[in-house]
Amino acid sequence: MPAKPSDGGWAMTLLYKMNRLTSGRRALLCICISMLTCLGTQAAAQSQSQRKRSSDNRLDAQQYMEILGAAVRTLQTNYVDSVEWGRVLTAGIDAMLEELDPYTEFYTEEDEEDFKTMTTGEYAGVGAIIMQMGDTVCISEPYAGMPAAEAGLRAGDRILAIDGENMVKRTTGYVSERLRGEPATSFELTFLRPGDENPRSVTVTRRKIVIDAVPYYGWLNDSVGYIQLTSFTDKAALEVQAALEKLRGEVSRMQPMAGLVFDLRGNPGGLVDEAVKIVGMFVPKGSMVVETKAKIAAWNSTYRTNTPPIDPDVRLAILIDRSSASASEITSGALQDFDRAVIMGERSYGKGLVQSTRPLPYNTMMKFTSAKYYIPSGRCIQAIDYQARRVARWEAGEESPDLGRIPDSLTHVFHTAAGREVRDGGGIKPDVERKVQYVSNLAFYLERENRFFHFANRLQGRYAEMPLVDDSIYAEFCREVVATRRDTVLSAMKIDLEHDLDSLRTDIATELQLELELRYNFRRGYVARSLKSDPLVRDAVELLADEPCYRSILAAPSAVTDKGKKKKGK
Repeated sequence: MPAKPSDGGWAMTLLYKMNRLTSGRRALLCICISMLTCLGTQAAAQSQSQRKRSSDNRLDAQQYMEILGAAVRTLQTNYVDSVEWGRVLTAGIDAMLEELDPYTEFYTEEDEEDFKTMTTGEYAGVGAIIMQMGDTVCISEPYAGMPAAEAGLRAGDRILAIDGENMVKRTTGYVSERLRGEPATSFELTFLRPGDENPRSVTVTRRKIVIDAVPYYGWLNDSVGYIQLTSFTDKAALEVQAALEKLRGEVSRMQPMAGLVFDLRGNPGGLVDEAVKIVGMFVPKGSMVVETKAKIAAWNSTYRTNTPPIDPDVRLAILIDRSSASASEITSGALQDFDRAVIMGERSYGKGLVQSTRPLPYNTMMKFTSAKYYIPSGRCIQAIDYQARRVARWEAGEESPDLGRIPDSLTHVFHTAAGREVRDGGGIKPDVERKVQYVSNLAFYLERENRFFHFANRLQGRYAEMPLVDDSIYAEFCREVVATRRDTVLSAMKIDLEHDLDSLRTDIATELQLELELRYNFRRGYVARSLKSDPLVRDAVELLADEPCYRSILAAPSAVTDKGKKKKGK
């Protein structure tokens, strides 16, 4: 049996894969050579005519393994330079798996820590996001209450050395590895703060870092609560439950919580079990949330809620977007199928594939797609046929995100518990569709050039408490942008920069204020302020306050028709 399935957490997987090591791996070489020798011997025992006539896929694989083995042995003996076989063969395995789907991956022993972080949200380190800035790596965002913040490190601090080892011209992956380590171990960090001429040094003590799956929850008004869930780690359901119970405990008995906005935007997924537990907080015990159907029938599973709901009656608005995937789609799709929540926002990503893990020799591991999942209405919301994509890619001679995507005309109609029509094959389509309102092009390029980042860093050095972006601060920001326009992307833009900075002040000042929130109030302050100007959140609050409208969206089609006829009769 495979290990506990998950949906792969595709975005987090890509993030962690960027830090994959490339050093030689002798153990991996032993695995590959022993496999090649064994399989090559088996294939060689068959006659050439038998191999030509065979249509057995396993035999085909053996033939190619024989060829690969011969190629490796030839290179070992004859290639002019030494070869880092661990790196070369790992690259070969990765390339092979990429031909299947984006979620089937190989992990070496060195990748184990990254995989653990992806599934648990835990690691031992300093608790900060880092990024490349020129020839150095700098602190991008320290987490509240974590070692980096407690040591006084700020966004913009450039890391020069760790325990005396020079970090200049090192990659983020290299620096990250040295910031991590065993809990309770300490190191000396040498850094240069924006505006300083001389470096500073500080001792930082590593500890276990837990990345919250629920970075923020609170109230949007007197009766509507809000919970943001950013990943489905192994503690996601516990964090959602704690947030929900805290909100329920804060309202008076005379005025219960009228509605809850559950934000899954940007959530790439994670563990399927956690999605089932979260759905179970709002639907009856024993409800079927998701089925997984695998190539091997014994691996098929049905997941049901196994606890009584915490709040079976609260009005729910689930927010999703194009980056909401897998476990996010199980959660939103199941609650839609049960007519238990109004789904709002953009159509979700469309990942209906389940991953399992299997240990391989020498502490390596493979995460592979083992099944497809089907939510209560019976639909699978997988948007891309990866076999069709491979064929289309070869025929088109180029890559495209739409290759292999199932067209709407080929999707099938399913029905919710109340009889509302829903479709498979393209993610979760919201009940109330709203396009994302992106920032202006100018704000986008200012962000891309880190203008907000650098300016907020300097302001933090001047103000003990967070300043509001008033006329004087905004004017200072504009003067700096105009004065340093040359040799940047802005110089190539055919715009009246001063005019646009004035006309787009609200948009740009909001982005700058959000950057300041990260400096003074960390991620929680950032989310709280961003919600105030979020149009989808505003629409969700209005919908939850309008109970007749809310109920009509979730009502059976016949009920809506009958209601309309009665009104017409009057």
